[in-house]
Amino acid sequence: MTDADYFGLLGLERRWQLDRGALEGNYLERSKASHPDGFVGQDSGAQRAAMERSSQLNQGYRILRDPVLRAEYLVKLGGIDLDSSDPRTGAPRPTQEFLIEMIELRERLAEGEAAAVREEIEARAEQSLDAGIAALARGEVAVAARELVARRYFQRFLDEVDASEERRS
Repeated sequence: MTDADYFGLLGLERRWQLDRGALEGNYLERSKASHPDGFVGQDSGAQRAAMERSSQLNQGYRILRDPVLRAEYLVKLGGIDLDSSDPRTGAPRPTQEFLIEMIELRERLAEGEAAAVREEIEARAEQSLDAGIAALARGEVAVAARELVARRYFQRFLDEVDASEERRS
């Protein structure tokens, strides 16, 4: 299956801000037209193509309806794959200063400041997402990528806090 531009596939303009109603309507319309059940009785090539298109539509819809995934996808379309370790096209590495901050936050967490740390990290994750979206709007893909990588670190930290709290309960 080839990589499709999910915005084009769903008939939307390539930008972070989108019309949720248009996304929903376009998805339903295109899904109905390419649903594999509509190709029963046709040759296996047509059936396979319908399944692939349906899969692409579902994947595109899943990504575009999620604000974080949509921002990360726009960065990928801009040439930086946050899931790649390739130094030329992959996610930017966090600065030493940022990594030290994360260590200090973990220390505060270990000292029993879970509520305050959680609040701070949630706010910083939201700020990073907002900064990434603003950078995308300005066409600054590298800045957006850096902010979205930071947001991923914050989210992982929150996931670790949640897991730690679950183990204690």
